[in-house]
Amino acid sequence: MERKDFLQEPVRHIRINGKITVDQLIQQFKNSGSFGAGRLSTASDIYERMLRDENCTVFLALAGALVPAGMRTLIADLIRERLVDVVVSTGANMVHDTIEALGGHHYKGHWNVNDELLYKYHIYRIYDVFVPEEDFTRMDYILAEIFEEIAAEKAGKALSSKDFTWELGKRLEDPNSILRAAYEAKVPIFLPAVRDSEFGYIHWLHASREKCQNTLVVDAFKDVPQIVEICKRSPKNGMIVLGGGVPRNTVQSAALASKKGMDYAIIITMDRPETGGLSGSTLEETVSWGKVKSKANKVMVIGDAMTLFPIIVASVIERLGENFKRTPSQSIEALMPLEAH
Repeated sequence: MERKDFLQEPVRHIRINGKITVDQLIQQFKNSGSFGAGRLSTASDIYERMLRDENCTVFLALAGALVPAGMRTLIADLIRERLVDVVVSTGANMVHDTIEALGGHHYKGHWNVNDELLYKYHIYRIYDVFVPEEDFTRMDYILAEIFEEIAAEKAGKALSSKDFTWELGKRLEDPNSILRAAYEAKVPIFLPAVRDSEFGYIHWLHASREKCQNTLVVDAFKDVPQIVEICKRSPKNGMIVLGGGVPRNTVQSAALASKKGMDYAIIITMDRPETGGLSGSTLEETVSWGKVKSKANKVMVIGDAMTLFPIIVASVIERLGENFKRTPSQSIEALMPLEAH
């Protein structure tokens, strides 16, 4: 490259004259093209491309306490509108979805509070979010009964975590529930670390009851052929990762195992790459594994997903317009193995 090749596009400075929409602000960020603002505008462009690409299956990976912090309804709406096709989540996020589906609540709190006092009052803290202990307890006993009901219906058959989440969604009536929305829209939710959440301890409660006639069996290994087959059969794949951890690894490993690689990738994280941990690993590193294609549309945005992801969604929905209806070339059910339907 010559010197002139590095000096092609001047920074256009952000200008805000009066009221502007979310997408107009993102376009101003694009004019700058610098730092987090530039990356955020690039992420919005990539998500728009994913949704307009009828051959793309969109994976949403959720880690961190996004649901208790306030992202529950947004995710449920994205599922119902088919603006995501597959969700891979920590078990904890779906536990908190279930708490609200059963009438519980999360409350605005504060990070600098006396935790001994919270313990005395039976209030759990998630940074600056409070959850009453009784909401967990109520859910525990209701789900223990539901687990037994599912086990009786399935007569000892092992379920994948996708099967498990649909069975829960079928029994939850709250229209704002992520699990309910996924069941109705037939969008798979995979919980690869389902045991590492309250669901694991509810299973223990359910299985240790004297009157328990059938024990629910959830086999996380059954997830693997299901999610790999989705990647393999889909003409193109894209991922949006909020956080990292097991959900990110699950999506990327499916892309690797299917020998497809991601065509689109957005990662929003606050983790660093220097420790070698996956949550902060760069998208360039994923290329070395074949998890993301070298020529993929990709960007990593460093920041708080609770702030940045709703902005991206608002910007893209504004661009798509009220009449936009996403029509993927194939349904997710068609992409899954027959036994997973």
